[in-house]
Amino acid sequence: MTDPITSKYDTTPLPDPPADGTETPSPDHDKNLDGLVPTDKVVWSTPPSFNTDPTDSGSDPGSGPDPNSYEAAADLKIDLSAVRVAEKSMLTESRGAVDRYEELRKRVMAVKGHVFGQGAQDKNAEGEGHTSLSSGYDPSVGKSHANPFAETGEKFGADMNPAQDRALLQIGSTLEKLGEYIALLNHSGQVYAHTDRESRFPPPPAG
Repeated sequence: MTDPITSKYDTTPLPDPPADGTETPSPDHDKNLDGLVPTDKVVWSTPPSFNTDPTDSGSDPGSGPDPNSYEAAADLKIDLSAVRVAEKSMLTESRGAVDRYEELRKRVMAVKGHVFGQGAQDKNAEGEGHTSLSSGYDPSVGKSHANPFAETGEKFGADMNPAQDRALLQIGSTLEKLGEYIALLNHSGQVYAHTDRESRFPPPPAG
């Protein structure tokens, strides 16, 4: 045996087991956290046009300064075609990421009740298999009994299933944040385009 190696990547390693052999269950032990796991999808097949007026972002229009108090804006420049290319690229990548996430989520949900050996059953060893009450008849033939590792699987699954749910929550939430970023990027393009449409030349100087 060798001495344990301290990983430079894992800043929160699992604590050493207690000397007396007792185990402290995790705070999520045996909790069903399925409701926390998001179902993700990419809503946009194509991003909305920049020529569409931007929707209200949720801010109170009456909370800002008086529109008449603004000074003339300095020159500004934006390459909306480059913004659109970047936006479409992120949408393509997000579709692939969401597909892989949904594949993983469905797989975990389908097998989490037995993948660690919970409820495992073993068939009884085949005997002579008589079908009468004659000598040698074994009524247990063809039936099953609990696998000796089933209890350990139940305990392990009670900790691992909530941990998997929280891992899926983190992945799904990250993908949702990516979707929000793409939506804000599209909103920015619409705001710039709207500003351009609403821009007016100042009146000519007198004389």
